[in-house]
Amino acid sequence: MAQYLLLLHHAPNYNMDLPREKMMEMTKRYIAWADSLRQKGKMTGGEKLAVGGVRHIKLKDGKPVTSDGPYAEAKDVIGGYFVIEAKNAAEAEAIAKDCPHVAIAAANWVEILPIEDMAQVRAAAGG
Repeated sequence: MAQYLLLLHHAPNYNMDLPREKMMEMTKRYIAWADSLRQKGKMTGGEKLAVGGVRHIKLKDGKPVTSDGPYAEAKDVIGGYFVIEAKNAAEAEAIAKDCPHVAIAAANWVEILPIEDMAQVRAAAGG
């Protein structure tokens, strides 16, 4: 089975004004979806990312420089992630389409990234 990273993108502060009961309802949908995938052996991990405290590191004049982020002008932010197992990209896409993140808000989207099996890479590199 291949592993895939699902990155949950959304507009900055898209749910900041939601009443507590709506937020809890939304949270329960994510938990139920993730639990269902775990029971099927398709979920290997995932977490909601904390708001704030984001730091960016980039090279400037050949040296790493740290700055705050995300910025107010950002069109989207990553609010969380899941690591899933799927037999192929088509199954990973089907799982992602079922993620509650997509149905909660029209501006939300899920990015699907295949995870390379580093054991195979190490073996191929002689390590």
